[in-house]
Amino acid sequence: MRLFSSLATIAIVSLALMVPPHVVAEAQVQEPPDPPAQTPPPPARLPFPPNANIAFVDLQRVANQSIDGQAANQKVQELSEGRLTEIEARNLELQASQQKLQQNANVMSAEAQLQLQREMERLNIDIQRMTQDAEAEIGELQQTLQFEFQQKLVPAIDRIAVSRGLEFVFSVGDGGMIWANPALDITPDVIEELDSASQ
Repeated sequence: MRLFSSLATIAIVSLALMVPPHVVAEAQVQEPPDPPAQTPPPPARLPFPPNANIAFVDLQRVANQSIDGQAANQKVQELSEGRLTEIEARNLELQASQQKLQQNANVMSAEAQLQLQREMERLNIDIQRMTQDAEAEIGELQQTLQFEFQQKLVPAIDRIAVSRGLEFVFSVGDGGMIWANPALDITPDVIEELDSASQ
């Protein structure tokens, strides 16, 4: 199950992009973000067929819309943003050292230039280590939160399946199901069950 994976992947990719010092130097001009697109209201829910013994659930929707899923995503996002801020600060230090070397190369002694170059190498190594540590920390948090979420999700699905007399519950998005009657979607029920258990 790949819950929360897109957010962590985006965060890790963002962190990985911060490593090369030339990226910071080139990324001085940023375009304003696009205005958020308005999402259309969800279609009206169809009544669940009374004799149905199978159903499906969209686990990504459960992770995105349930209270527990949103809280877990928020924790991953906060950690990612915190680590990204630290790495950006270190990148700015590196960029300042590069500019100092370029602007003062003619007036600096060879010893001062060598010392500044060593400082830049140390900063670059620090940035790489910080990035690796951040990726590991985000991955560890993601695994922990995913395990905790599954511990709540599976019993919620069990309760919905038993209450509806289901024999099978399929997962949307895992590559096995191509089409299903939308009335068999129990995703809203699972979200409601999770949220009521959380409260």
